[in-house]
Amino acid sequence: MQTVSDTRLPRLLYLSDVPVEATVGGAALLYRLLQNYPDPLKILEPYRLQPPLEKRLPHIDYTTFYVGSDRLLHSRFTSLYQAYLLLIARSRSQQFHQLIQSFQPEAILTVVAGFSWLTAAALAQQFQLPLHLIVHDDYQDENLGWGMQNWLKHHLTKTYQYATSRLCISPYMVECYEQRYGAIGTVLYPCQAADSSQFPHVPDRPPSRTSLVFVYAGSINSQGYLAALITLASVLKNWNSQLIIYSQISEDFIERNGLNQSNITIRALLPVNQLILTLRHEADVLFVPMSFAERDRSNMELSFPSKLTDYTAVGLPLLIWGPAYCSAARWATENPGVAEVVMAEDREKLTIAVENLTDPAHRLRLGGQALHQGRAYFSHAAITQLFYQSIAKS
Repeated sequence: MQTVSDTRLPRLLYLSDVPVEATVGGAALLYRLLQNYPDPLKILEPYRLQPPLEKRLPHIDYTTFYVGSDRLLHSRFTSLYQAYLLLIARSRSQQFHQLIQSFQPEAILTVVAGFSWLTAAALAQQFQLPLHLIVHDDYQDENLGWGMQNWLKHHLTKTYQYATSRLCISPYMVECYEQRYGAIGTVLYPCQAADSSQFPHVPDRPPSRTSLVFVYAGSINSQGYLAALITLASVLKNWNSQLIIYSQISEDFIERNGLNQSNITIRALLPVNQLILTLRHEADVLFVPMSFAERDRSNMELSFPSKLTDYTAVGLPLLIWGPAYCSAARWATENPGVAEVVMAEDREKLTIAVENLTDPAHRLRLGGQALHQGRAYFSHAAITQLFYQSIAKS
């Protein structure tokens, strides 16, 4: 097996609508993947998404470009404006010709999201450069009319087949996209941060502890996640237990959505190492909700919750609540003993799972298995090595 030192990596141009920053989700995935990239790297991203300096990769050149109007993207003209931006995305490659000639990339990396993956694909074809795709969410837009949806599928099929490498966030996405777009991809799970704290064992807990602390850390970007958090908090009252939520949400959001419960505490997201240490000290169970809503099915099935990378590094038991088809539940089923899993939208079954987790020995077993499987699946060294091998120059 090749090592990083003997893998010939290209001068890499990253061009995408997904920012590269130390936050959450896809942005954190990119940040970690490129965290120690040893060769020349240039990052192009929309100016409205430019991260603050402390969240950027150090010593890397970030350049911004204009994609479209935020105001129009969030107006009654959204679907029409999205269609327009998609249609002109390939032609916008012209504005980067001078940059290509000055930086002289040997490969282009993009994420299939938004609009600029089409621009990246056009540049790769025009300059005959290898194109490397990352797909972390199922890319479909039901807001577009049927004509534009067909147009989008046609161009994604061409781009997916043209790409030198196709890096999908789960094996379920690899399988689905091979059938849908006619090309084989590679599984590239999200990874832990290069400087993530590593622990040889689960945190110590007094066996007499009865009032448990459940924690959710991440975005609340769907009604399904919101409903799951509120239901869990309600169930936890039976044991005088509490739910702590680490998320960037406003007081108004908390009030409007019923998160102002007596046993819910809201805190701001913490940097990853501080979060892991805090969770080892204060939490008993880490919560992984997945949406049961039919409109969310595709992403629940094909994407993979990146929070599992940091959750498993903590060494605490996981409570996964989601449909049997969702990636988190399937991963837990394929790795028995890694989590308490509830695969029905059923409050009574969730209550039984919480009761199971009141057993200290059960929590200890689950936490140990989560720690072990986290090292096996989400190691920064292993995932980045796979990435390097995928984009390496022949």
